[in-house]
Amino acid sequence: MRTVMVIPVYYSRSKKDGHVEGDAVYDHPTPIDEEGTLKRTLESIKILNNQDFQLALIVSPTSEDLTSLAKEKVRKILEEVDLDVQTFVLTPDELNLIKELAMKNNTKQEIIDIMNIKGYANVRNMCIYAAYILGAEVAVLIDDDEIFEKDNFMDLATEFIGGRLYGKTIDGVAGYYLNKYGNYYDDVDIEPWMTYWDRFGYKGKAFDKIIGQQPRIKLTPFAFGGAMVIHRNLFKTVPFDPNVTRGEDIDYLINAKMFGFHFFLDRELSIKHLPPKKTHPVWKRFREDIYRFLYEKAKIDSQVETPNMNMVTAKDFDPYPGNFLTNELEDMIFKANIMLAMDYFSKGDVEAARETMNNIYLSKYDAKPKFNVFQEFQRLQKDWKGLLAFTKKYMVDIREIINEAELGYVKKYEKQVFVKSMAREEIEVLLKSMDFFNALEEKDVETLSAIAKIRSYPEGAYVGKSGEKVTTMRIVSNGSVRIVKEDNGGDQVELAHLKEGEYFGETMDKTFMSYVDIIAYEDSELIEIDHDELLSLVDSNPILGMRIFRMLNAKLSLKLKKLNEKYTDLTGRGQSIY
Repeated sequence: MRTVMVIPVYYSRSKKDGHVEGDAVYDHPTPIDEEGTLKRTLESIKILNNQDFQLALIVSPTSEDLTSLAKEKVRKILEEVDLDVQTFVLTPDELNLIKELAMKNNTKQEIIDIMNIKGYANVRNMCIYAAYILGAEVAVLIDDDEIFEKDNFMDLATEFIGGRLYGKTIDGVAGYYLNKYGNYYDDVDIEPWMTYWDRFGYKGKAFDKIIGQQPRIKLTPFAFGGAMVIHRNLFKTVPFDPNVTRGEDIDYLINAKMFGFHFFLDRELSIKHLPPKKTHPVWKRFREDIYRFLYEKAKIDSQVETPNMNMVTAKDFDPYPGNFLTNELEDMIFKANIMLAMDYFSKGDVEAARETMNNIYLSKYDAKPKFNVFQEFQRLQKDWKGLLAFTKKYMVDIREIINEAELGYVKKYEKQVFVKSMAREEIEVLLKSMDFFNALEEKDVETLSAIAKIRSYPEGAYVGKSGEKVTTMRIVSNGSVRIVKEDNGGDQVELAHLKEGEYFGETMDKTFMSYVDIIAYEDSELIEIDHDELLSLVDSNPILGMRIFRMLNAKLSLKLKKLNEKYTDLTGRGQSIY
């Protein structure tokens, strides 16, 4: 299945310039004049045995005026790392081009506004949006402060996704973080004020229950944004919620569960998490938790029964985050902040104590959403589907924008579709090596070589599109192509996967319109023979024409026979019918 690994990258102004009002706020963005952790993450990709994926980097500067510097920084890092993985970047520049296209075509402003790389949830949405553009069946979300230690990580990530277990579809797979000591616990010191805000204690209990015990894969109440595997069916339907300020990963799991999707945690799917040390004071981090949990509680409390969704409760997410989504939340906030303020006072930090007490005020009068959270998310979900519908309609134009932002790929040849320059003698040798032409005499193949072309297609390129006239017969000489058709839900269903020696487009009916898309599954080369040129050759040499049409008739009969056999034995979605 087509897989895209997506890594968000956060950049801030230089340390000298510092934070400017209006800049996005992240835990530890890399100052634009420092190296940061991205290079370390990309270097670790080299250990992966399975590199059959595309890589998308979502470059998120704290201010758009840093975009050019950030893009150049990423380009240099990719150049130094020299990955043999096709890599794309999505920055505010690319998004602005897509937005311009949307505006020209009278797209709703609410839909355009989703295309935003500012704030954690918006960044995550652009992660799955990039995966959608690149045609991913599976998106693997990784963070730029992690390193791969398991060479089979990608195999593990895609092993279960899309399958079924315990009567449920595996729509999302959660991996987990290992800290610098190699265990899955948060690297924090427990302090007295946490008596009433035992977030790490409840997390530890949840981790021991889900990560620490068999079976290997099980339903989970939590997930990590930097080790998250999402199936296309899920990310087409459920976006991340931009209104949640923190904890967008667990919030996404809540959203998914509301709408009938299931997350499972895989005990084998771990990644080393090595974040820079947090510099924000405790009271500030506590404040962020207050806003996120009150928001998520409001989402659960404001649910109404709606078609195609499931009502969820705080208990569904026990022991974590469920214990922070109950009616006890406000009392927990009050007591924990009182104790934290007293701790600050005992150390003489009056300003921090004042900010801590302010947390109590904010929890009552500011942190609680002033709107219906559930209804707002439903509206977002509708606009998200609108964004994907717009993207699907203008996919050719959008892919051109993304292709221009391809960086750091060690290319085997030009990335564009092009006719490969080959002498006629070389084409003759190639045609004679193909089983497809075995039924023809050697001199016939030599004649055909005069009108045959060899065309190269990079991975993901369209060979043919639904609704186009079929004017060319094609034989796969190297690589492979997928023949796909969209179902009523807009999902791509694979009808056939054609490999070396297999062919399509043999009909000579000038009025025939294709009803499928044909896409290069990997970098591929196809032998192409234009129908008009072939018919012209036949007119000038009827005996040759008779032999060619006899061969094509025999191959068509064989194809129809196989089609019938496959059709009668068809047992699963996506199975080839050729």
